Amino acid sequence: MMKLKDYDRFYRADPDFFEFPERLDDVGERLPAALRTPPKGWDRTDAGWWVTLRPRAATAGPGARGTRAKAAELPAQGWRIHVSVTLPHLPRAAEIVRGFCLRSGIPFDLVRSVPAARALGDEHAERLTGGDLMTLYPADEAALAGALTELTTLLETLPGPYVLGGLRHRSGPLYVRYGASGTRRCPDGAGGGDGGAYAPGDEPVLVPALERPDGSLVPENRRPVFRCPDWVPLPGILGPDLEALHAAPDGPFPYRVRRALNVTNGGGTYLASCTSTSASTTVVLREARPHAGLDLRGEDAVTRLARERAVLAQLAGLDCVPRALGHHVHAGHHFLAVEHIEGRTLAEAAAAGFPLTSDERAAKEAPGYAAWALETVDRIADALRALHARGVRLGELNPKNVLLRPDGRVVLVDFETATDLTDGRAPALGEEGFTAPPGLRGADATAFLLDSLRLWLLLPVPYRSPATVRVLTAAVDELYPLPAGFGGRLLTGLQPAYGNDAAAENSEDHAGMLAAERPDWPTVRDSLVAGIHAMATPEREDRLFPCTPTGPDALGGYAFDYGAAGVLYALHRVGAQVPPEYVAWLVAAAERDRDPRPGLYDGLHGVALTLDLLGHREQALGVLARCRPLDAQVIRPDLAGGKAGIALNLLRFARLTGDAALHEGAVRTAAELAGLVTAGPLAARRGVPPPCGLLHGAAGIALFFLHLYEETGATRYLDLADRAVGYDADRCTVRPDGALTLFDGTHHLPYLHGGSSGLAFPLQGLLRHRPGGGRAATLAAVRHTCRALYVRNSGLLRGRAGAIATLAALDGPVAARGDGPGHGDESAVLTQIRRLAWYAHSYRGHLAFPGFRMLRLSADLATGSAGVLLALGSAFEGHGPALPYLDPRPPTPRAEERR
Repeated sequence: MMKLKDYDRFYRADPDFFEFPERLDDVGERLPAALRTPPKGWDRTDAGWWVTLRPRAATAGPGARGTRAKAAELPAQGWRIHVSVTLPHLPRAAEIVRGFCLRSGIPFDLVRSVPAARALGDEHAERLTGGDLMTLYPADEAALAGALTELTTLLETLPGPYVLGGLRHRSGPLYVRYGASGTRRCPDGAGGGDGGAYAPGDEPVLVPALERPDGSLVPENRRPVFRCPDWVPLPGILGPDLEALHAAPDGPFPYRVRRALNVTNGGGTYLASCTSTSASTTVVLREARPHAGLDLRGEDAVTRLARERAVLAQLAGLDCVPRALGHHVHAGHHFLAVEHIEGRTLAEAAAAGFPLTSDERAAKEAPGYAAWALETVDRIADALRALHARGVRLGELNPKNVLLRPDGRVVLVDFETATDLTDGRAPALGEEGFTAPPGLRGADATAFLLDSLRLWLLLPVPYRSPATVRVLTAAVDELYPLPAGFGGRLLTGLQPAYGNDAAAENSEDHAGMLAAERPDWPTVRDSLVAGIHAMATPEREDRLFPCTPTGPDALGGYAFDYGAAGVLYALHRVGAQVPPEYVAWLVAAAERDRDPRPGLYDGLHGVALTLDLLGHREQALGVLARCRPLDAQVIRPDLAGGKAGIALNLLRFARLTGDAALHEGAVRTAAELAGLVTAGPLAARRGVPPPCGLLHGAAGIALFFLHLYEETGATRYLDLADRAVGYDADRCTVRPDGALTLFDGTHHLPYLHGGSSGLAFPLQGLLRHRPGGGRAATLAAVRHTCRALYVRNSGLLRGRAGAIATLAALDGPVAARGDGPGHGDESAVLTQIRRLAWYAHSYRGHLAFPGFRMLRLSADLATGSAGVLLALGSAFEGHGPALPYLDPRPPTPRAEERR
């Protein structure tokens, strides 16, 4: 599952779209060692950040003369040497390592450029690979010992960040670990690196895995501490290194860490107790790793911690700043202890009091909340003026770094971006939306930060264009009782971030077309479709459209939810043209995948469905045939990638083709799922909460049983549907504002993807056959929830478009209910449509929408423009639910043709 910090790496390479960071334009800054053609007998491959060089395997026998030998394959697992140096020393170290490996015949990987190395070691990089800039693959222990001996002589004086999870050899930049050369299909949940065996019943996925002597698989160590597999003897040359690792530190550490507050590549922030005093004193420890956690200017975490320490000394005595209590270096890491402030962050306080969750709550609480928010910002302004009096300003004002004491006093924490009043540079570190733009100094920079914070407190929707700022500041005036002209003044204060943006007027028109009293659907549709076409890149193999990432290394592809198939489905559903090159790309991408998933939303079944709807049945059936051996390996029961979604697709194709084998496969799956549903609520897999909701929980299984009931009339399937949807309904709670949310084990969610909105579809189908009772009340609560005032994201599966699609499915299309606004529930769906203007962007003169987290554009069905297009098509055209199979009634031939 993606964590919020996992998205950071996808913001680096492209200002408009989520993009692999490896596509950063560094052609003019490649390392000479990475540019040179390898000598005879070596093969070179460029992939991602890396240049790999492999010696060719020897060819045997006279018949091999004149043929080109293949590159030698790496052993499946073995010892690896990682080289970690600082950026200034990288070109020299790369030359040394390249020369040694070519002389010794050792395969190796080399980072391609200094910018690539900076990205691999920055503050948001993966901690376990940060600083690993070259990797050598010695064939055996003798080669390992020889490489360590010679490279230590050549490189030992060069500094570099510690490679977490590796064993440092002596005092130089060489680190060793035992690892896998590739990935293997193993049960899901096993990639945590705890060294244990895979749990029975976990879903097979590709993970780095090691094979024990008995043939069983265990996950590769992914912890930040070196671990030698228990069946692998430690090479003799590493014995002194392991002793040094386990040696006691030079002196005692005066703090005991209680819990981590935040961990990054550069270090961490911890709540700790002081052990050097008789009384237990709570402190906050800020850790910095040398040469790690680089910012945009190449400064490391230790440099920033030293600056923060100096700033705290400069600000000593102010009650809006915590006291610095001590600086320590322990095991090579730097620690700054600061005063622990009782209270909660501004982000926590705002989340607790935010009133725009519903119209009813806003009417009661918006005035009080607005007064609190503006008063709080005034107190923060006073604190920032106190900093100015000492010659200091902040480059970032993040609500997570503002603490509110119980008595309401403000304390500012985290001074990594602090600078002097004359510095007009943008901060080299910080979160988009909370940083000052370049060119602003002193009071002007601080005024901008305060206006950004005011807007965030009143309407926390991320924005990246002046047109969006105009929409949001106008909405603030509409939603809160504020002083006259407040929104206009806020807009003026935020203008320095954009200057004179030539695209602003086009963007404003796009927001305006959605904000109209009754939006002109053909105009909106045509602009959205044109925007999707403008984003297409059929020349790229990795993606047809820009999408939201689904994993630290997963972006784009052909899948239905976050890839090309869903975008083509959306274009088809609204009657837009699907160019032949898009179809060809989808077919080729599915064929290229040598290890595909079979699922409906995440794999080949979604491709087969899309191709058939586009009129390419022969190719669709070919993809479906490829799914058959894969279907049997699926363990998950759900709609997204599991048995329920696959069986629904089999039912459809069985009906269309008359293939009895497909129908029998669906019925067999029904028997398996019936046993699962009868046994009780879905069980949790290791390390994750029990699955829930439409795509991953029992609600999706209920849909499958409803389809079977509609087809067969067997009441047992209706009973199973009722039982299944009940499991998710039982996990729903009514919030204080009247919203019905589904608790997923961590959050209370209203969304289509895994929240309460997704229950609308099986509930609606069930109530057609068993009207009334508690299920009707639950459905009514879902309808109320879909009228939410504030929704952070715009997308279909986890945003406002999902609420629009659900309301349209429950109440019918807008055009079917009267000729003007305000006719019953029509006003609710039109209001939600108009609020899509909060997120509207422009791309090449066309309407476009951002993906998850709202900081980059996306075309995908789950989070981006395609999902919004589907939702609006359902609302204005009434062509059925936005997603496949959500309506269990067998479609009419005409509807099936459109789907």
